[in-house]
Formats: sequence, structure tokens, C-alpha cells
Amino acid sequence: MGRRLAALLLLVTAVMGPAAAAWAGGRAPLPAPAPVPSLAGGDSCRKLSPAKRLKLNLKPNTDLVDLVSWISSITCKQFIVPGGITAQSRTVTIVSPQPITVAEAYKLFLDALDSVGFTVYASGKVLRVIETSKVKSVAIPIYIDKDGQAD
Repeated sequence: MGRRLAALLLLVTAVMGPAAAAWAGGRAPLPAPAPVPSLAGGDSCRKLSPAKRLKLNLKPNTDLVDLVSWISSITCKQFIVPGGITAQSRTVTIVSPQPITVAEAYKLFLDALDSVGFTVYASGKVLRVIETSKVKSVAIPIYIDKDGQAD
């Protein structure tokens, strides 16, 4: 039995590290797991009310990927951004001396994208950032309300 326990501790040490082996042997508690980093570089989703006012603190010449990340963090919307945006070095500068609502910030975001030749369209549960010139080649659904009017 002693050899089996030693072999088990050796296996646990090899696979999970010394702290896990100590825990398996009953000598010390297993440490808490480290927090899982987010994919957005630490940004978290804080869905704010569209009427909530906030101060816009973006640096001049903000990279479009950073702008998309920021708007995603305050709206909790998911975006797909093509890799070509960073290769094209597209940046924008937004100046807003007064606090604006989240709804105004989203409109400003769309206008900033438009100013450098990009737009956003819904694709399932995500929003895709696409060059405005390529919109003609994308099948974008048109929604009709119950009165037959396009939305």
C-alpha cells in the first residue's frame, strides 16, 4: 500500500504540480485556482442603461479595435472585427467635452466607424464590423414588421 501511495503522489506531482501532491497526501490544502483572464484584456461587460450618462475618456487616435472593445464593455454586445483593421492602422479621435448617454456613445461609435469606412451589421447574436464598400456583397436580412414596413 505504501508503494501505491508513493506512486500516486509521484503521478499527481508530475501531472498537477507539488501543491496538488501535498494536498493528495493530506498535508496541505490545495490553493485556490488563479482567476481566468478575460479575452478582452481585462475588460468586463458592464451593461449600462442607454440613458446612463458617462464621460468619454478615449485617447486621441484610438485604434478601432480598442474602440470596439470599449463600446462592447458598456453595451455587452458581441462584435466580430476583421483582422485587416489593425493592419490598415485605422484610428479615430473622438472629442466629447460633456458627459453623453450610452445611447449617444453607441451612435458616436457608429459614426466614428463610418468616418473611416466601416459599418456594423447583425449576424445572428453578434455584430460584424465590415468595410462599407463590401456591404453590397453581404446578404443582410431585412426585417418586416407586422404592418409590412421594413425596420
